[in-house]
Amino acid sequence: MSYSLFIDDERDPPNDGREWRIARSLDQVKTCLSIHGAPVFVSFDHDLGDGEPTGHDIAKAMVDGDLGERSDSGFAIGFHPKFTYYVHSQNPVGKSNIEGLLGNYLRHKNSN
Repeated sequence: MSYSLFIDDERDPPNDGREWRIARSLDQVKTCLSIHGAPVFVSFDHDLGDGEPTGHDIAKAMVDGDLGERSDSGFAIGFHPKFTYYVHSQNPVGKSNIEGLLGNYLRHKNSN
């Protein structure tokens, strides 16, 4: 099943015809991945509330899961073969960090 995942603690996804699942926290992302499998597309926010793991933390957990470094449910499934992403965060440093992490990892993964 192909679906898109929108990670944001406040906003809702655009009404663009995609089949969106919404996660407001790292725990909700983990649950969504456990139930629905790997999303084909993820739209990331960086800041997910005071004291909460960030979108960068979630992206890192997804990379670690794809590398086989996480055995916990959800993240261990890795990336969908046609995975793409967008970072909609208003935090420019956070946005850059997520884009750098995922861009570098996916380039490396796809070059092998």
